[in-house]
Amino acid sequence: MKSRALDCSAFVNQSRDESLSSPWCSDQPRAGLCEKVREDCSITPFHLSERTSKLLEDGTRLYPVAMALCAAVLGLTAPQAPGAGVLGAAAAGALFVLDSAFLVLCVGAVLTTGLFLVPDAQTSTAYWLDLLIVLAAAAMPRRFAPALLQASRWSWLAAMVTGSIALSLYFTLPSPFEHAALALACICAAFIGAGITRHLAVVDARLLAWGDRGLSEVTRDLLLGRITSGMLHDLAQPLNVISMANANMDYIISHLEIDDENRHQLEERVKRIAGHTEGAAGILSLFRWFGRDGGDGDATLTVRSSLERALAATRSNVRHQGVTIRLQGDALDWPVPEQHGALEMMAVAALLSAFAGFVSKRGEKLAGDVILQATTTPAHIVITVECTDEDGRPLPSRRIDEATLWLVEQVARQASSQFRCLVRDSRPARFIIRLGRTDI
Repeated sequence: MKSRALDCSAFVNQSRDESLSSPWCSDQPRAGLCEKVREDCSITPFHLSERTSKLLEDGTRLYPVAMALCAAVLGLTAPQAPGAGVLGAAAAGALFVLDSAFLVLCVGAVLTTGLFLVPDAQTSTAYWLDLLIVLAAAAMPRRFAPALLQASRWSWLAAMVTGSIALSLYFTLPSPFEHAALALACICAAFIGAGITRHLAVVDARLLAWGDRGLSEVTRDLLLGRITSGMLHDLAQPLNVISMANANMDYIISHLEIDDENRHQLEERVKRIAGHTEGAAGILSLFRWFGRDGGDGDATLTVRSSLERALAATRSNVRHQGVTIRLQGDALDWPVPEQHGALEMMAVAALLSAFAGFVSKRGEKLAGDVILQATTTPAHIVITVECTDEDGRPLPSRRIDEATLWLVEQVARQASSQFRCLVRDSRPARFIIRLGRTDI
């Protein structure tokens, strides 16, 4: 391999030397030949093997394929060994969490074909249960996967004990009770397989698609937030100096003996500086109080104030004037002192996705409305965030990366709330925030 690369390099150098020494050869053809040789030499099996080694080194990329293979093999073995069918159900649950719809459909196609090829498959309860669970994993919405992390710890213990007892009863109970016991064992196994895979995916972030540009971008954003919190004081100090200098300038101008026109121009400049200073101070206040149950002043912490702070923090993400924001609903003035910060963070996540939807894939700027609707129910305060275009038709938002979505869901859970994203055609169509009412 190395000898071929050295031969190519030597040939390139020899060709260049000949083109410089021979008066009968033109530079352009020789240069073109050298570039062609360089391109041919760069495409070597060494580079292909290096890419393959990186792919194999990150074994997590092969997890969905391995799970699909296990689900197919165990499912085909189920007619002769019902216990293998239970393990196949667990593999199908894992495939559901790994968001591998294509692989799930492939497993379903293999098991469907096996009905006509595998002996006793059509009369095997375990085989039919595996096929049904695989089809359910393909049809079930992906948004149910985060709920597996919110299940009580006792539910995992109950599922393991129940599944083990049900599998043992399958070999002792008469028909038709044995079929019910096996069905219960397969359901428990699928639940446990999905839950374990979901927890593993959170521990090892590479198992999930954490963003369009990988985990490094999400990590950068998280670390940038940590850095920003420490830089607020450093930014506030020069801002105070500018404000004091502007006030002194205003005092000096008021005592200068100048004509009215010049005085008016100077006063306008002082007012402009004061306005920008107050705007910068407002931005620092947004950073300082972001996600906290408090704020500057003694204003009541309501749904309206939380949404307004979220809008102020994200409005700069809209780079054109064609987007209108509408706050409406009968729950805007509802006090949420204990959930104010959590609501602000959930609203920011939804608004960032919504505002990004007003820029097409080709970079075109779209016009429309962002509607924030706050209503009350007997048990919840429901806030919805959705986008519409100029004609009032629904406008899909941009997808939230899995890291941010999972973190926001955990924040909602700690605040006795819920954050959901309704998906249409693989793109978010509406965000729903449910806050548990504290007055009941």
